[in-house]
Amino acid sequence: MAVAGPARRLAVPLAALALLACGTATAAGVEKKPLWEIGLAAGLFSLPQYPGSDERYLLPLGIPYLIYRGKILRADRKGVRGILYDGERLGFDLGFGFGLPVRNGNEARDGMPDLRLTGQVGPRLNWRFAVPEGAPAVGLHVPVRYARDIGGKSLGWVAEPSLSIERRRLGPGGKGRLRADLGLLYASASYNDYYYGVDPVYATAGRPAYAARRGLHSLFAGLAASWQFSRRLNLGGFLRLRTLKPGVVSDSPLVREELALSAGVGFAWTFRQSQTRVEVR
Repeated sequence: MAVAGPARRLAVPLAALALLACGTATAAGVEKKPLWEIGLAAGLFSLPQYPGSDERYLLPLGIPYLIYRGKILRADRKGVRGILYDGERLGFDLGFGFGLPVRNGNEARDGMPDLRLTGQVGPRLNWRFAVPEGAPAVGLHVPVRYARDIGGKSLGWVAEPSLSIERRRLGPGGKGRLRADLGLLYASASYNDYYYGVDPVYATAGRPAYAARRGLHSLFAGLAASWQFSRRLNLGGFLRLRTLKPGVVSDSPLVREELALSAGVGFAWTFRQSQTRVEVR
């Protein structure tokens, strides 16, 4: 699910489960896949409570899933989105995302207000580079989203452009998939301040007042792999490393560690799938 920055507290594992649920490609470029699939995805994940936190979550997570690959609406490993245009090289869609709350039980945020559930929506441009037959698929993705919390507070805009390199049909029978991502997160002052700002009333001797500014939040690199163990079962895992060191929020007193590592393993089991097949890039 496409969610940026600290709001990714569970978005990364959810995206990893979605990757497992979608299985592996049958061919490079255009793929033939069921119009819909229903199943269960589950896994175990370790990740910081928010990027910059020195406290971690160990999360067992299981979710039923529905994959739908319609011409206009799609819900798959790339998130829930409305397809505005999907050409051979250029695609344009409308993406949605969310961010779960961050409780003040975190030591760095002790005594500060809880952070509420947030939602995001906005356009995303996708460019698929022309590559030789059999070469890894390479894509550029540029999402820009507007964010706000459930209390109606506007968090401004976030952008998270990334470059993806994906190798399909790996291993015996071509049942493996490996994907690497490199990108950055750029956020508005209000978004950065929502997660990293410290109002004077909450300042302490070890946590001075801080107002975040607009700019680069972080850089990230990720690696995800999946293996189609059987027609119904997919296995896989992911690693994601995010660094806040070059970002404008690195000097916030709420940033205890500049490197944020997330990891997880899981499986997806498909119960039912459509007999109708559709072409998916």
